[in-house]
Amino acid sequence: MLTKKTIRQLEKRLRSQLMELSADLGKTYDLGSERNLRDAVKELSAYDNHPADLGSETFEQEKDLGLANAFRVRQAAIEDALDRIKFGIYGVCEGCGRSIDQERLEALPYVATCIECQRESEGNPANLRYRPVEEEVLSYPFARTFTDGEDQAAFDGEDAWQAVAQFG
Repeated sequence: MLTKKTIRQLEKRLRSQLMELSADLGKTYDLGSERNLRDAVKELSAYDNHPADLGSETFEQEKDLGLANAFRVRQAAIEDALDRIKFGIYGVCEGCGRSIDQERLEALPYVATCIECQRESEGNPANLRYRPVEEEVLSYPFARTFTDGEDQAAFDGEDAWQAVAQFG
């Protein structure tokens, strides 16, 4: 069970991390990740350029967008943790209702589940949060799955896993 002093210390860390993330997110916006590619490279037209000429700029823009998304996901997790503190349920696993180990909370103060529930959740691709909406409509062979649900003659994710498992 967490003491009030420990919760106050963790809340202080969460607020500090939230401020750092907000500053980092602001820097990402300042770098221009939210602008379109034409504005970012300051060219009126890419018509006369070879597509490879914009490869580095495209990569950098995608990287910045990915970082900004990661910041937003972590920011939401921290805000959720602060809400759990406010409602008096901080340190209680959202999955099973048991107490989360203090060591785990000190390492990741915004965590919402105990280690057992986290491992169980990570093992099931259907439980992944913050995945692109497009993945909901993907089907074989592009879906995130290692099992085919039924026996098939085609070489699928389950067969690939069995082939790799032979080597330990």
